[in-house]
Amino acid sequence: MHTVYRIDAARGFVALYWIEFPCAAQLRDVVEAAVANPEFKPGMNFLWDRKPGAANPASVEFLREMLYFFQMLAERVGPHSWAIVCHNPADFGRARALEAMSDGTKITIRAFHSTGDAEEWLRNPIRYDSGVVEFPARNPSLLNRFSPRSLGVWAPGRR
Repeated sequence: MHTVYRIDAARGFVALYWIEFPCAAQLRDVVEAAVANPEFKPGMNFLWDRKPGAANPASVEFLREMLYFFQMLAERVGPHSWAIVCHNPADFGRARALEAMSDGTKITIRAFHSTGDAEEWLRNPIRYDSGVVEFPARNPSLLNRFSPRSLGVWAPGRR
């Protein structure tokens, strides 16, 4: 499996880009390597993206294991955020499940349809609150092919 991480010290995040979806051990190894890198600073956030393709095979057990790992990482490097970029509806649903599971922890997780929206959110990561509209990331960008309209999903205010 070909994995890449890049530390963007100026913007304060680690970008993880996967060609194939990683297993839990592979994700842990890459994150641990990034954290051990001298450019990494405590409190840096993470941007997780992968090559668009088939839906990821993540199970509920995988999501729980990742959440536990992220929580243990927060104990070592401080509270931080994860922006997960999703390229299909199934991946977005799994990332949203992980986001919901992270409520009440030291980490903040958000699911995104575009890398640009994810990077923008990482400048000021806040938890999602369905009663507050604070960022357009929940509204698919104009370039996103998975908009509610294209998927046939009803959205308030849309006809």
